[in-house]
Amino acid sequence: MGNKGLILAMGAALVFSIMNLMVKELSGSMGSGEIVFGRSIVGVVILLLIMKKYDIKFSHKDIPLLIFRGTMGGTGMFLIFTAISGMHLGDVAILQQLSAIFVIFLSALWLKEKIPSKAILPLVIIIAGTILLLRPWEYNSFSFYAILVILAAFLSAVAYTTIHKLFQSGGHNSWEIVFYFLLCSTVIGLTTMSENCHMPSSYEIVLMIGIGVASLLAQALMTQAYGTSNTVLVSFVLYLGVFFNILWGYLFFGEIMHILSVIGGLLIIGGSIYLTLVKQKNNKKRKKHVYRQSGSKLD
Repeated sequence: MGNKGLILAMGAALVFSIMNLMVKELSGSMGSGEIVFGRSIVGVVILLLIMKKYDIKFSHKDIPLLIFRGTMGGTGMFLIFTAISGMHLGDVAILQQLSAIFVIFLSALWLKEKIPSKAILPLVIIIAGTILLLRPWEYNSFSFYAILVILAAFLSAVAYTTIHKLFQSGGHNSWEIVFYFLLCSTVIGLTTMSENCHMPSSYEIVLMIGIGVASLLAQALMTQAYGTSNTVLVSFVLYLGVFFNILWGYLFFGEIMHILSVIGGLLIIGGSIYLTLVKQKNNKKRKKHVYRQSGSKLD
């Protein structure tokens, strides 16, 4: 059962990277708003068909929170797609891992979860890796696009924290949450289309459909992976997505990563893995504490 989950996680990492590859290819002729709109509208149609087929109902509760989550996720997607058009795929994939830092701080602020003292070291490692990757002392490296990815990583962390809040309140299924994300993304894509938007060619339509299908497929594979294997192991396997993005960038666009980007990327990924382990250990301690407290009350 565990091996199946890890294979599914590898599939999710691969499909997500293929989606980024198609976005990069499409960004040469289309604006980010158009790509977000095309990707999202395809996802909305497919998702509604799935929900109808399996009679999945909407909860009709926490609508403002669902829209907030969708807006944060959709804006983050727009920023990522914009960054992909101007940065190496590998650099974008690595900087996206910064969401792990933001999740820690947002959980502390919003969900009142304490930051473990052992999380300080991995946080420092991740920050050091980010500095090496961005190389702010080099004008050509520290670009506007890099700032967009960091902001997108923050918005992703906000979205993840909001999802946690939604599941805490109960009554929501993952399909409903994804639907609101795609719906809000459709609106964001529509409102951010440039004035020179055009009727897409057959090739562009195929790519947009491919992006929409790949995104939903990757989400489904990732959900199944987390449901059938150890959460931490799945998280580790998903880091393969960084490798796939670097590979596609090299093979299709001739992108070669700077040696400092490689070192920084390793520090960011290593620090994120360390942070995941610390967080899992902390969650286990908290669950044991809650269990003991409930047991003492029963006595």
